[in-house]
This record gives sequence, structure tokens and C-alpha cells, in this order.
Amino acid sequence: MTSMIVIPALDLRDGGVVRLQQGDYQRETRYALSPVDQARAYQDAGAEILHLVDLDAARDGGDGNLDTIAAIAEALSIPVQAGGGVRDEAGLARRLDAGIDRVVLGSLCVRSPDLVIGWLERYGPERIVAGLDVRPGDGGRWIPQAAGWTEAGDEDLFALLERLKAGGLRHLLCTDITRDGMLTGSGRALYRELTARYPDLVVQASGGIGEPAHLAEVAATGVAGCIVGRALLEGRVPLDVLAESLPSAPA
Repeated sequence: MTSMIVIPALDLRDGGVVRLQQGDYQRETRYALSPVDQARAYQDAGAEILHLVDLDAARDGGDGNLDTIAAIAEALSIPVQAGGGVRDEAGLARRLDAGIDRVVLGSLCVRSPDLVIGWLERYGPERIVAGLDVRPGDGGRWIPQAAGWTEAGDEDLFALLERLKAGGLRHLLCTDITRDGMLTGSGRALYRELTARYPDLVVQASGGIGEPAHLAEVAATGVAGCIVGRALLEGRVPLDVLAESLPSAPA
């Protein structure tokens, strides 16, 4: 029997902690929190890794909130995983140099998978996470999205994963975007299929967690981790789940 960890997430915009509903920058909730202090609180509660999203860099490119992310990474002893805004190898290198342990690559995986495969070879599979946001398509297919969910990929999720996995991919963060920010539960069918097809990938679930029961449901799909953002910030899920490993289905 394997187990699932809960991974706390902070979305950063203009140096502060926010959440977007369905990825819409016009539907923002801003929290009166210090990002560094909140990151420390998650670490103190037992988190094994912290997930950060740089919303400014994701939308505009560049370094966005990299200074804030670097300050968080320096303040913590646990690994930091962060995504948003990587457009080229120089951007990837700046994030690694800033203390980020794993960089999440999203749109580039969809648009330029061969480029990402080259980076997997150069930097190693422990430094890169494929962050694939997907929506349901025809015939049970899952279609990866790019450019803030405004652009669909040319191939479905499993075809893309076959390429990335052959190139050395080990860590996958996958989000059913129809559930993101909705607090109604995760896309369990998606994660069951992923863990069944790719038992050697380290799969992180994301999107939809609104209460502790949702964590048990997603753990049963066999994923290694589940990212929780808004539900932790708003107390819908207690901090003590960060120190737990939830039983999950055999890989």
C-alpha cells in the first residue's frame, strides 16, 4: 500500500497571496498574508514540500515574483516546487539558481515537448515537473491546455506523456481545469487512469479539494501527492493534514 502526501500551495501575484477562480485573473481573491510567513506556517505544520505558482510570470513572462519565491526558498528547509512563466532555458536556470528545487513547466510541455526533453537530460528528472492542465475532450480524451487555458495542444494527454516519459520525465502535476478552484472534489477518473497507465510516474493531483473527505477520495486513486491551495488558506481543510500520509491504492 502506497501513501499520498498533501502539498500546500500558494499562488503569488504582485508579491502577495491570491487565488484565481478557474484561472481567471478578473476573479481574484487576495489574502492578507505574508507569503514567507505562510510558507513557514505550512512547514511548521508538517508539510514535506511547498508548491508555488507565479501568476504574474505565467501571464506576462519574465521573472514576476521570483524575488519573493527566492525569499521563501531561503526561509524554508523543505523543498520548494514552483511554476509559472518559464519561456526559455535562461528562465529555467534563473529559477533553479534562486533556490527552487523543482521547476514546473506547463505551456512549454504542450508547445515544445522536445525542448523540455532536452532539459530533462541536461538538468535531470528531479529538477523538472511537467505541469499539465487538461480539459475533457471527445471520446474520453484529455486535452492539454497552454497559454492560461486559452490554447489547446495538438495531441491528447496520453500521447504527450508517452513522449515526455520516453525522454526521462518522472514528476507529473496534472490538473482537471474544470474543477480548479471549485472546491467540489478532484478529477478522480483522470488520476485513476494516470496511475494505472504510468505506475512509475510520481503523479501530483491538483484542483477541486474543498474538504478533508476529498483528500481521501483522491488518495484512493493512487497518486503520490495532492496540491491544496484555497481550502487550506480558508480553513476548509485543517493544517494537521500536512503531517499525515493518507493511504492510497496500490500502484
